[in-house]
This record gives sequence, C-alpha cells and structure tokens, in this order.
Amino acid sequence: MSATDFYVTLGSAAVVLLMVGIAWALGFRATARLDEAALTRLAAAEGAHVEAAAVDAAGKAAIARLTGGKLLFAKVMADGVSARILPLGEARVRAKAGKVSVTFGDLGYPSLSMRIDNPPGWLSELGAPS
Repeated sequence: MSATDFYVTLGSAAVVLLMVGIAWALGFRATARLDEAALTRLAAAEGAHVEAAAVDAAGKAAIARLTGGKLLFAKVMADGVSARILPLGEARVRAKAGKVSVTFGDLGYPSLSMRIDNPPGWLSELGAPS
C-alpha cells in the first residue's frame, strides 16, 4: 500500500467516524418503545378504544383488541412505530412456549414476533392458546 492510499483510507475512516458521532449527538440512537399508553394513542387516532392489550417483554411489538371487533398490531421500527388495524380473522396468530407470531395476508407488512411469558386469555380467540 502506498502512502497516498494509506492517507486516503485514514481520511475516509475519520469522515465515517465523524458522521457516526454527529448522528449519535443528534439522537439517532434513540428507539421507540411500546406500552399500553402508546397503544391507546394509536387506537384513538383511528377513532377506537383499546379493550385489552398484550405487549412483548422488550416493548418492541404489541397486539391490542379494539372496540368494534378489530385488532391493532404495532411494531417498533427504528425510532418510530408502525401500526396496522385489521378485522378479526385477517391475520394468522400462532403461540408456542411464550412466543406469539403473527403473519398477515399481504406481503406489504412484515410479520410480528413477540415474546410474552404469560399470554392473556383473549389471545385464544385469535387462535393462540393461552
């Protein structure tokens, strides 16, 4: 490696570290978390109310049963939350040994994986054993 190549590589590494430092200082390291209050806000934005909710242990995914026979599925994606409201039966819910997974009929929304030590009884209505 020539001296010029060494200095170019060193300069590139310094610029990358500078950009990472700026992103860290601006708060791009922050990630969103879900809880029942966040689910209540998401449901209220759609004109619905939460009847029951199940949030995974890490606060990264949640399922809420809403008034009117609908379900709210929420998933943390980077520093925001992606949510989807569907009628009952529009998603496939499976539970096994403290894990709940949800797959959707279309490919436009990623599947949802949750770790719930004690799944609530209402998940049995969705096809998941409690």
